[in-house]
Amino acid sequence: MIFDAHGDILTDMYQQKLYNNKNSFKKRHLALYKKGGITHSIFVNYTDPYHGNKELFLNIFENAFSELKKNNDIFKLCLNYNDMLISASENKIGVIMGMEGIMQLEDVEQLNELYRRGVRHASLTWNEENDYASGLDNPNTKGLTLKGIKILNEMEKLGMLVDLAHLNEKSFFDVIENTTSPIIISHGNTKTICNHRRNYTDEQLKAISDRDGVIGICGIASFISNELEHQNVQYMVKHIDHAVKVMGIDHVGLGFDFCYYLYPNGQNNRVTNLLTIADVPNIFKELKNIGYNNEDIGKIKHLNFERVIKTILK
Repeated sequence: MIFDAHGDILTDMYQQKLYNNKNSFKKRHLALYKKGGITHSIFVNYTDPYHGNKELFLNIFENAFSELKKNNDIFKLCLNYNDMLISASENKIGVIMGMEGIMQLEDVEQLNELYRRGVRHASLTWNEENDYASGLDNPNTKGLTLKGIKILNEMEKLGMLVDLAHLNEKSFFDVIENTTSPIIISHGNTKTICNHRRNYTDEQLKAISDRDGVIGICGIASFISNELEHQNVQYMVKHIDHAVKVMGIDHVGLGFDFCYYLYPNGQNNRVTNLLTIADVPNIFKELKNIGYNNEDIGKIKHLNFERVIKTILK
C-alpha cells in the first residue's frame, strides 16, 4: 500500500466539471494512480485564497461528494482507519477528504457541518494571512489567532488531522503549543537539503516527531532543489533520508503534491523520474539503492501515516 498525504484532485474534479469533462478522474488519473500503486490519499479542497470565495469553496466540496458517490466503484470515502482497511480489501482508492487552507471557512459550526459530511483534515492557510493563522506570506509578525485556537480545539475534539503545511514559523509553533494530539505536515521538504521557504528546519522536524507526527516529503521540483540538474528522484530521496536522520524512521512519509494538471498545458511534474504519480515506485528503488530495507520502506510508504490516522480519526 502507498499513502499520499496530499493531492489536489478535488479542485481538478471541479475544474473539469466546468469543462463538461465527466468522470474526469477515471480519464485523467486512474491509470496513473494504479500504475504508481497509490492506495490511499488525502484529497484536498484547494480554493485560491487570493481569488477564490466562499461560494467556490462550497461548490468544490459539493462536486467532490457527488463525484466520489458516483464513482464508488473506484473510491471509498474514509472516515477512519477501519475504512482504509475496507478500501484496500475492495481494491478501491481510500480517500480522506481535506482542506488546504480554511480562509473561506466561516466558523466552528461550518467545520462541524463539513465533518458530518466526511471532511477529516485541514491545514489553516495556503501561505496567506487569514482569520485563523498566518502563512508564509507573513514574515513571522503574526501567528495563530484566538479564532484559530477555537478551530484547532474543535478539530481535536472531533478527531481531525491538523496539518501544519504552509504556516509561517510563528503559526507553526503556536499550533504545537495549542494542541496535544499528533500533528502532520502533509507536504513539504527539508531546509537543510533545499533552502526553500516551503521547507522545514530541523527544529520544526523535531517538533513534529516529538509529537509522534509525520511529514510527507513531496515531489515539487523547487522544493527538491534550487538547481535544475538536482530536481530528480535521487534528490527527493535525500530529503527523505535527512528527515529520517532528524526525526526517526517512524515519522517520515510521502505527500507528493502533484498539481501540474491544474495548470494550462501542464504535462508533467518536471522532476526527473517522477514526471507523474505513475513513477512513484522509482522512489522506493532509490531508497533501496541507499540501503533502506523493506520494513523501513513500508513505514515510509504508508505505515507511519496510518499510525497517526488510527490515533486521530474516530
